[in-house]
Amino acid sequence: MTRRVTLVAGALLMLGAAPPRPAPVPAARHNTHIAHTRMVVEGTMVVARIRMFRDDLAKALKRPVSDDAASQAALRTYINGAFGVTADGVKLTAELADSGGDSEGDQPIWWVLVQWKAARPVKVIGLKDHLLFETFNDQQNVVVLNKQPGDERRSLYFQPGDRTEQVIKF
Repeated sequence: MTRRVTLVAGALLMLGAAPPRPAPVPAARHNTHIAHTRMVVEGTMVVARIRMFRDDLAKALKRPVSDDAASQAALRTYINGAFGVTADGVKLTAELADSGGDSEGDQPIWWVLVQWKAARPVKVIGLKDHLLFETFNDQQNVVVLNKQPGDERRSLYFQPGDRTEQVIKF
């Protein structure tokens, strides 16, 4: 059977036709619900790259995830509601800088580059990462925080049911 497929594909190439493509294999369902964030705090800026399974995010947004304007607006609203950042006690508003698709093994991922701007250099940061908590009761969120200059690193863990803000003083 393989030899016949190879011969048919070769003949099609010689005739200028594209060889038949195998049907795409759907991604295996995942049973882990996790969002991973890498965050940098430097001066007045807080920047984060958040990665989530694309299907999980689409379920939370109740719409497909893409880079069109409507999807980006829904994503910005969702992040501002589910990922809280305070700087020295002042709530900051997230701005989406970029987003796009990626993969982790055979799983489609959606990443979001987010930034927050404080009025003065951040000395105390408070975080609430409740992304996807309303969608999955086993959701886990990890934030790796890096304070610059000095490369001071902290890791934070969030799970449903724990709605308290985690505060770090620099």
